[in-house]
Amino acid sequence: MNLLISDLFSLSQEHFPAVPDAEDSSRQRLLSRHLDAVRGSLGEDFVDKLRDLTDEQGLRDQEAAFLQGLRLGLSLHRL
Repeated sequence: MNLLISDLFSLSQEHFPAVPDAEDSSRQRLLSRHLDAVRGSLGEDFVDKLRDLTDEQGLRDQEAAFLQGLRLGLSLHRL
């Protein structure tokens, strides 16, 4: 089931890509500044691992939200 949801999520991203807004850009700049500070203290290797983990978690969060929206849409369709 997870593979199907991942495939549907990827398909939806291809056909309906998210358009970044000013808040997204602001958050990315802030994240970069924080990661630069962490890099200075804990090193590049740690920041790479942290970035990989946060990217993976972000993707899982998006997939979970997509699944919840899909379930809601199907439930509403049945009404």
